[in-house]
Amino acid sequence: MTLSKVDLNLTAVKRLIPVRDEDAYKNLFGHVLIIAGNHAMGGAAQLATMATVNSGAGLTTIATDSANLPAIHTVLPEAMIIDWTDVFAVKKMIEKVDILLVGPGFGMDNLDLWKLIKTTIASSKRSLKIILDADALNLLAADLAEDEDKKIQELLSPDNQHEIILTPHQGEWRRLTAGKVRADDQEGIQNWVDQAGTILVLKGSSTEIYVPNEPVSYRNPGGNPGMATGGMGDTLAGMIAGLAGQLNKTADAVKLAVFLHSYIGDQQYEYHYVVLPSQISKQIPYAMKEISKKEI
Repeated sequence: MTLSKVDLNLTAVKRLIPVRDEDAYKNLFGHVLIIAGNHAMGGAAQLATMATVNSGAGLTTIATDSANLPAIHTVLPEAMIIDWTDVFAVKKMIEKVDILLVGPGFGMDNLDLWKLIKTTIASSKRSLKIILDADALNLLAADLAEDEDKKIQELLSPDNQHEIILTPHQGEWRRLTAGKVRADDQEGIQNWVDQAGTILVLKGSSTEIYVPNEPVSYRNPGGNPGMATGGMGDTLAGMIAGLAGQLNKTADAVKLAVFLHSYIGDQQYEYHYVVLPSQISKQIPYAMKEISKKEI
């Protein structure tokens, strides 16, 4: 299969922004569970959750370290919170939600919780949209390294009932592929994605999106040096999670999130030397309304 590349643009993205019916209610727009934020990285959990809420998720729940609960209650009253040491509550929530985001600030030593997540989603009867980011990608890479014959779907979705989205930066990509697929080898990346059965968001100066068994990859031309700030990836992951419950096609939600993330960042960069992830989150509803009204 010959792979072609398409640049994301404003005209195409405008068509992806969902129109809400007059009688819309929260249960139509997805329930997201975010499992993120150990005691040292509560900010990652906050940034991911803020992005999810501002992207329009109908309901957002965060499972996090107890040290983060007071801060998140204060900053994000829209989100529901559970202590991630409450194994029963975490398991029950995974079985209840539509979208699951795991990884921002998760930590590499949280192995019992990681095992619980994998076991629960592998046995879940619901069809989940699962976004793996940051430490979840590194833990997944370690699982794959233990058994090189294992595939991601075998680990997380043995019946192929779940949609999985991976959001690695260059270093995480090297670990996921054990250095066997270069980040500039488009055909090799597409083959890997086809075998893995996952949507891939390969982050970089020009982020690229690969969808299983599609002859097209998508390049995002936006972005700027001011966005080279800790927490940008957490925000993007939260945006994907927030939009995944609002669009029929998960790949469209990914494309919209990736484009919006840099579109807002580029607007901020016109006036700010450094673009903060929290600034991007606050602008998401405004940008979506602005684009939806644009005459193109």
